Amino acid sequence: MIAEFIESWSLFSRTYISALLIGVSLSLMGVVVVARGNVFVAAAVSQASMLGVALSLFFRLGQPVFSAVLCSVGASLLVARKHQQGGGSTSEEMTGWIFLASGSLSVLLLARMPYGLKEIQSLFSSSIIGAGSADIAVFGSLALLFAGFLALRLRRLTLYLSDPVMAAAVGANIFLWSIVIASALGLATGLAIRSSGMLFTFGCLVLPAQMAKNLCRDIPAMFMVAPLMSLACVLVGLVLGNYHDLPPAQTVVALMSVVLLLTWLFRWVRESVFANS
Repeated sequence: MIAEFIESWSLFSRTYISALLIGVSLSLMGVVVVARGNVFVAAAVSQASMLGVALSLFFRLGQPVFSAVLCSVGASLLVARKHQQGGGSTSEEMTGWIFLASGSLSVLLLARMPYGLKEIQSLFSSSIIGAGSADIAVFGSLALLFAGFLALRLRRLTLYLSDPVMAAAVGANIFLWSIVIASALGLATGLAIRSSGMLFTFGCLVLPAQMAKNLCRDIPAMFMVAPLMSLACVLVGLVLGNYHDLPPAQTVVALMSVVLLLTWLFRWVRESVFANS
């Protein structure tokens, strides 16, 4: 199995490296999403990215990546603004609207364009085979950017995620933090959607972070465990997909889902043991 994967490396090396870098980048952003309880926001932003691609194809703009990033950042900022203004229920309503409106419009815009509709359906189903050198550069840079930010601002970010009220009391600009996080989420999601599709993007964004949440007791540890879990799952998923001739993106996400189930079981056992001790 591993020998066959190594043999395929020369043909699919760009795809494999891109998948690993996308997984690491999104998993770091995913810790923020999961820690804030914004998993559905991530789904809505992913759908908004799809709408950006559909708009680019419909108006023949020729820049689907730019449109995807623009729509995803806009959607993320809109949800963040609503959360700041009206609290949880208002932001949830906006999140639901973005998810449903983007999902329906992305298909309706291209219903009479067979090629465009096929492109959107392909992004819905996810495929990372077409990833190339540009994706390696982009997501390598993004991973380094996220890692550098964490190295410099991990303590303040942890405080903001765990206790925004206390963070504001010690002088943190909550509105600025919200804008920065929303922009980073939109940027990462918009870039990844065009390269790997919605399923792989959303899976790498939330599943490794949820695994880390089950395995760790604090947020700083989650930032270390999530990318490691993502790397392991993506690599094993690629090996399995290559050996069994399965779609790599779906194989990786299915594997992540199984591992997440195991971490839920581990957390339940751990909590049961501590409760009885």
